[in-house]
Amino acid sequence: MSVATWSGSLLAWERELSALKRLSPVFWRRKLKETGCAFLDGLLCGIERKTGWLMAEAAGLESVCSIV
Repeated sequence: MSVATWSGSLLAWERELSALKRLSPVFWRRKLKETGCAFLDGLLCGIERKTGWLMAEAAGLESVCSIV
């Protein structure tokens, strides 16, 4: 489940999060930027429990190590 389908409404969170250029210096490597965005997406998605495993699964990542 992505942020765009959160709570059944079409939110533009993915577009807005990618537009936050001020976060770019924090995620200076491409892989860090991808997993950082996946982490934020997991925090904002509609899953009930925000565990690393569930957030990684919701983001479609292979391993929980990528998100925690």
